[in-house]
Amino acid sequence: MTDWASWFRHQLRASGEGFLWAARQIAPRYLLAFPPDPRYLGTWEPARHVWHVAEYERCLVLPSMRQWLGEPLPDDASWPDTDEAWAAVRHRSLEEHCAAFQGVREAQIALLDQLADADWQAPRETLWGHKPLAMVVTKTFQHTYEHGDTLLRMGLWWEHIEQEIAAAQA
Repeated sequence: MTDWASWFRHQLRASGEGFLWAARQIAPRYLLAFPPDPRYLGTWEPARHVWHVAEYERCLVLPSMRQWLGEPLPDDASWPDTDEAWAAVRHRSLEEHCAAFQGVREAQIALLDQLADADWQAPRETLWGHKPLAMVVTKTFQHTYEHGDTLLRMGLWWEHIEQEIAAAQA
C-alpha cells in the first residue's frame, strides 16, 4: 500500500522549492514586465505566475483537500483569478508573493498529516469532477510544474529573446 501522505509531502515540498527557485532566477527588471514573445514565455508578468499559483492553492486546493476531513465542496467562485484582482496586488514585491506561496504550500504539507489515514483512491465530487484525493493533490504539483516551467523559461531565455527581436528589427 502506498503511503500517500509521505509521498505527497515530498512532492509538494520539492515542487514548491523548485517553483520559488525558478521565480528568483528572473532578473528583477522583468518581474512586472510582459514577456517579449508570448509564443515562448506566455502573456503574464513573472510575478503574476507566483501570485496565481499561491491564490489557486489558497482558494481551491486547501479547501478541496479539507473535503476529505468533512468540509463541504469549495466554491470555485472564491478564486479571484482576474486581471482586476492581480492589479490590486501587483505592487507587492516578489518576496511577498513568494512568502504567500510558501505559507499556503506549508499549510498543505501540514494538512497531509491529518489526511494520512484517508482513502486516497475513493472518489468524491470535487471541483474537477468525481475524483479521488490522490488526483486533487497530484493536480496541485502538476500546476506547480506548469507555472514553474514558464518561470524557468523566462529566467533562462528572456534576455536572449529580447536580443533576437532587436536584431530582427535592426
